[in-house]
Parts: sequence; structure tokens; C-alpha cells
Amino acid sequence: MRKIAGLLMALLVALGPVPLAWAEEGGTYVVRPGDTLSAIAMRFDTSIRALVQANGIDDPNLIYAGQSLALPGEARATAPAPDAPPAPAPVTVSSVTHSPTALLSRQRLLTYYGNPWAASMGILGELSKDGLVRELRRVAQLYQPLSDRPVQPAIHLIATVAQASAGSDGLYRLRMPDSMIEEYIELAERNGMPLFLDIQVGRSTVAAEVAAVRRFLAKPNVHLAIDPEFDMWGDERPGIQLGHTTAEGINLAVQVLADVVAANNLPNKILILHQFAASMITGKRAIQNHPSVDIVIDMDGFGGQEIKTRHYEMYVRDEPVEYAAIKLFYRHDSNLMTPAQVMRLTPTPDIIIYQ
Repeated sequence: MRKIAGLLMALLVALGPVPLAWAEEGGTYVVRPGDTLSAIAMRFDTSIRALVQANGIDDPNLIYAGQSLALPGEARATAPAPDAPPAPAPVTVSSVTHSPTALLSRQRLLTYYGNPWAASMGILGELSKDGLVRELRRVAQLYQPLSDRPVQPAIHLIATVAQASAGSDGLYRLRMPDSMIEEYIELAERNGMPLFLDIQVGRSTVAAEVAAVRRFLAKPNVHLAIDPEFDMWGDERPGIQLGHTTAEGINLAVQVLADVVAANNLPNKILILHQFAASMITGKRAIQNHPSVDIVIDMDGFGGQEIKTRHYEMYVRDEPVEYAAIKLFYRHDSNLMTPAQVMRLTPTPDIIIYQ
């Protein structure tokens, strides 16, 4: 166990927190979460066509946070941008029909996120088990007067942790031992709380990592979260490139949860998908809702209130999202949002996650 904990700590030192802002240097621009080519072209008084030509971009709709773009020379800076096609009518959270068996239509969740072996991964790792339960209940009570539903405390455990090194299997991820997962499931059950198992895929697959925790999902109070930031493709490495999960992989996870519900005659399951950049979820509009699964987009990423609100609007409010969540960072957010400010977001988050 000490060896595993040591590996986990080495990962945290190597990766560190992933920033919400990206640098501009000289004649290049590093794409930021939420950027589009049209916005970048406007910012630097150039055109989409010039950016496409300067960078050999095949599809101007596919750029990703962390991508370095060469800025065109002055001769191209004034080239006119091509007319953009009319945008399709948005399918937003307010227009999604919720299942009558949905858990999140009847309650709002307040979760503490992290791993007990690494305090730097989130607040869960900074507290004893008794302290975790006590703080969850205290903070949930701060939200209750502001909520139209009961605010339910919940535990959010990172069960599969992305690694800075390949490991013996070359998959850049470390699964927590069953004993640790069972320990926190029992803690959650004993205190009447839901528990989320969060998976960071590394170079494994969503299918393999969901299968690894499937037996735990048969518990009525155990749910699932996927972090696309650490879902690496090809030769990508966690903490070096920003990861991405496909709608196909997400739909597979949804089906697994639905099958677990049906096989065990359970209440709905909840699936949380973390996102702070458009590239993190590919084919988002192809995610398929299921009446047995509450699908949640969590606006992840730290920063000031302005950028967090803007990204919440971009990735939650203006997207085809079934349920909404936001993550707040005790150590990394500047000017941490108060419960009142969180509850004034549109739509009001169904899940509030503290890291």
C-alpha cells in the first residue's frame, strides 16, 4: 500500500494542477479552453482562412485547448474572414425532458472530491472520515435555504488515477485497491450518502475502466464519474496533453449503468462528465440519454468567478445537457464563489462539487 501511495504522490508532483489560462508568446498563440478560430482571428485582427493556412488545419471547427497556433504575418492579417454558416438552434439544458425516475429531479447533491492518499488532489484527502462527513453536512446546510430540493451530501472518490509514468502495463493509470474503495462505500452507506467513483482513463479505455468498477456500481448508492482531461489517445501523456473522451465511450458507460440498474432492480444511476474545454468531449451532441441514467456535465477547471461563469454558460447552459454541475476549488479558485453566487447560475447546478 505504501508503494501505491508513493506512486500516487509522485504523480501529483509531476502533473500539478492543470491551469485554466494558456500563454501567448511571440508569434504563436496557445489555445485556451472555450476558444474558437473565429474568436482568435478577431482578437489578432486576422482571418479564419489565414489561421487555417498558417497552421495546416483541416477542420476549422476542431481546435483544442493547449494547441499552439502560428499567427499569420502582416500580409495575411487583414484578409477577410469567410462568412460563417448559420449556427443550428441550440438544444439546451432547459429543453431536455427529464426521466420520471431521475434522482436529480428530486434532490441536489453537494460532494467533496479527492483521494484519501493525496491531499493535493482535493478536499476529501485533507479530512479524516469523520471530518469529511461532518464538513459535507455542514456545507450542505449552507445550500439548503437556497435550494428548491433537499441538498444531499455525497462523497466523490477518485478510484482510478492518471499517472505521469507509464507503469508496468504502459497505461498511465493506477487503480485504487478494492479495499480502499470498499472502505469509502461503507462510509457512505453508514452515513446515508451517495458515493461517486471517478475514473481517469490514462491510455486505457473507458470500457476497461468502467468494467473494473462495475461490481461496485451494483450498490444502490454508488455512481460513476469520468474525467476526459486524463483520457489519452495514441502517444499522449497525462499532464502533457489535454485528454478527450468520445460520445461513443460515454454512451458505452451509460449503457453499462443502465444494465446494472436493470439487472439489480436499482434506482437511477448518475454519470458525471467533467469538462472545461470544448475538445474534452468529442461529439457531445451524440451523447444518448437513457431513462435509467442521470447524465451530468460538470464545468470543471479553476480560476476567477468571471471565467468560471463564462465556461459554465458555454459548456452547460448552452449545450444539450441533461443535468448541470460545477466544481469549486478551495485552493485554486480566485475569489471562491459563495453558495448564493453558485445558486444564481443559470441553470442552477444540480450537483456542486468541491475539490
